[in-house]
Amino acid sequence: MVDEHGRIVASAQQEYPTRYPRPGWAEQDPEDWYQAFCATVRTTLQQVGSEPPQIEGVGVVGVTHNTVLLDQQGRPAAPCILIFDNRSTAQVQEIRDRWGAQVREKALNDVSPLWSWPQLLWIRQNRPEVWKAARHLFFQKDYVRHRLAPSLATDAIDASGSLLFDPCQEQWIERFCDDLSLNPDWLPAVVRPMDVVARVSRQGAADTGLVEGTPVIAGTSDTVAEVLGAGAVRPGSAVVKLASVGRIAIVSTGPLRKSHILNYRHVIDGLWYPGTASKSAASNYRWLRDVLWPDGCPENPYQRMDEAASRVPVGCDGLLFHPHLMGEWAPYWDDQMRGNFIGLTVRHGTAQMTRAVLEGVAFGLRGALSEIEAAGVKAEQIRLIGHGSNSRLWSQIVAGVLNRPLEVPEQPDAVYGAGLITAMAFGLIEKTPEAVESVITKLERIEASSTDARSYDRLFALYREADSALRPIAAKLHEFERDQSANREGES
Repeated sequence: MVDEHGRIVASAQQEYPTRYPRPGWAEQDPEDWYQAFCATVRTTLQQVGSEPPQIEGVGVVGVTHNTVLLDQQGRPAAPCILIFDNRSTAQVQEIRDRWGAQVREKALNDVSPLWSWPQLLWIRQNRPEVWKAARHLFFQKDYVRHRLAPSLATDAIDASGSLLFDPCQEQWIERFCDDLSLNPDWLPAVVRPMDVVARVSRQGAADTGLVEGTPVIAGTSDTVAEVLGAGAVRPGSAVVKLASVGRIAIVSTGPLRKSHILNYRHVIDGLWYPGTASKSAASNYRWLRDVLWPDGCPENPYQRMDEAASRVPVGCDGLLFHPHLMGEWAPYWDDQMRGNFIGLTVRHGTAQMTRAVLEGVAFGLRGALSEIEAAGVKAEQIRLIGHGSNSRLWSQIVAGVLNRPLEVPEQPDAVYGAGLITAMAFGLIEKTPEAVESVITKLERIEASSTDARSYDRLFALYREADSALRPIAAKLHEFERDQSANREGES
């Protein structure tokens, strides 16, 4: 909850599960999103005391590309296919074969399994009963907002994540939708992120504790909320995100028309935030946490992991980690790549492995940043955000690996950006770079150690060399796993 001065009044968080029903698949139940939303809103309202605050409006943000198909009754027709999911690889090739460079020309992005178009094509071809039952197409934040305050709308930034929308003309691309055999009636109306689209319903009020009739804006992508919340509101300002995904964005005055660069509009008029990403970042650390404590985590597990890793020198006594647990995006764009530890000896234990994961994620971020800067934009100022930035050790490692000074905002996440967007929508904060910068004043600066940077340069070269050597092996392992899975299905 954010006040008119951009200050956090109350906050809460709630996890929800991700399911991996087959190798390369990743799904979530949209109802889990809404229940988590309701729980956090109720907790937030409780934090401000017995007297409910005067809430001007509500804004919801969510992960881009997370598409939801609703049935006749307004229920999810199937689980949501996540951006990490690789099942639509064949459909990606179909779209490339039919449309080639036209996709990037119109949608400003390349076809890959992370976009809605190939995911929806997979559903149409492999789940015809779901396709037949579908009546509306939404995105993650739209589903949550719709449950709270019914409205069949989305915003132009989230619509761009479908690959079926022209972000320059701000309209659905009819020939791409026709290629998918997508019923035009399914498509939501496209509005601005700050437009009021509905009011909290009676049921939404009962679920959350919000006042019935409270206005709700369209909302937008979590990434642009993070960019705004970090204060990246001028060309050259960059954001490096240490969250499930290692997202990189550099603010510019227009899209970057280069292969593999992701292009989206900013919420500040006239700006864009082209970017790229390493596919797995903080999710690697969570994976390691679960491996270390499979029966449940001790109190403050990440603090304990950081304390152990801090006693290990740079380079982890000759141990490297590749963070490709779900394949890799930038700079390889290869969903068959795999995570691995390289250089294990009897001298290595959990402390070295823990620091190796932190360094490996930082190397992944360096590869992604190198890709976007090579495409023609320069990160003049880098803000480090995401829950991973709460770790001083990890932030220092990232600064050393990138060999750049980093600034860590006090509120390094999408929730704060969502609050600012909502405050701007209702006129509490002006929609200008100056107004945003005026409320984001607390930044911790982390300098890169020159000694660490030289060691990391040497290690990064080994990291990339090992990646190149292991990619053919990863492809063969992928083929082996696929064959084994097919054999098991045949036996059953």
